[in-house]
Amino acid sequence: MKTQADPVPRYTPVVAIPAKNEEVRLPLLLRALNRQSHSSLWALPLRVILVLNNTTDTSASVVSALTDEFRHLDIRMVQIDFSPDMAHVGSARRMAMDTAADITDTGETIVLTSDADAEPDGEWVTNTLRAIAQGADAVGGHIFGDAEEEARLGVRFQERAALHARYSALCDELCSQIDPVAHDPWPRHHDHTGASIAVRADVYRAVGGMPALPFREDLAFISRVCASGYRLRHPMDMKVTVSARTIGRAPGGMADCVRTWAEDAEKGLPLLVACPIALEERLHVRRQLRKLIDEPLPRSLSVMAGLRLDPAVYPLTGTSAVSIAALIEQFNSEHIDPPQTVSVHAAITHLEERLSCRADA
Repeated sequence: MKTQADPVPRYTPVVAIPAKNEEVRLPLLLRALNRQSHSSLWALPLRVILVLNNTTDTSASVVSALTDEFRHLDIRMVQIDFSPDMAHVGSARRMAMDTAADITDTGETIVLTSDADAEPDGEWVTNTLRAIAQGADAVGGHIFGDAEEEARLGVRFQERAALHARYSALCDELCSQIDPVAHDPWPRHHDHTGASIAVRADVYRAVGGMPALPFREDLAFISRVCASGYRLRHPMDMKVTVSARTIGRAPGGMADCVRTWAEDAEKGLPLLVACPIALEERLHVRRQLRKLIDEPLPRSLSVMAGLRLDPAVYPLTGTSAVSIAALIEQFNSEHIDPPQTVSVHAAITHLEERLSCRADA
């Protein structure tokens, strides 16, 4: 039943999916989309743009054969063979999201993207639209590995994954304390990968769309969004489960990470992470820079000098929200790609102590 508080009728959600040789996983994804609670609130079927790029398996016929089953979906399937230099996930995701962003219906278009090996939670679309209705320009979904597939990788792998998850959660909590952002409040998570991203169509176009990169196209896109001053949110209730497979479709993607973790776990190698002290230093810089919005340029340059930021490396041409946002984004760990030099156990201990001290202060 629709109520005045329901965010769904205000928007036209369109899901953009890149896929290559995913005849086994695509039915699982589409069934998950067909089960979305959004369908009970909105009379129109959920639009899905499926781009099959350089596919050599039976994905197209598998999807076509199941079309009648998906009565809550309106699937548009595009088959394309990119040239060798462009045959990667970035090109396919860009084509899917470009197509989705151009669709207009009865409300503001919201482009959601996921991966062909993902299974969104039944509230994925509804909770995403709610986050947009609450003021977000873009939304990152919380990603979980398939529990059964992870179990098959062994206890050591599971222990490794749990430690990394704990470390990441502590890093994000520290971030929320040192450099809080009003539009992305705690509790929150830290994921905004291709498995679950949503963005207003006008914002998508304003930042130039999804970069057609062979890997990390998702992180590059979110960086564009944040550097342009738009509001990114990480709600805990936007959930997606992804495969824990070790052979994937995109070099440098999740499958490569899972395989490396599994191999390292078998060898008994220590799990190393980025130094939390360096993270804390970057967070303090980000907090100081965030205070410079609308400050006079001389004042901003003085603060930057106090932070020992070389203007030749970190140029600042103005103090608008966009200029400051672009500067802050340069201190994002995803772009710095800090070296993994600290034992995860030591890092967790340090972060727990720092958070405890801050709580007692």
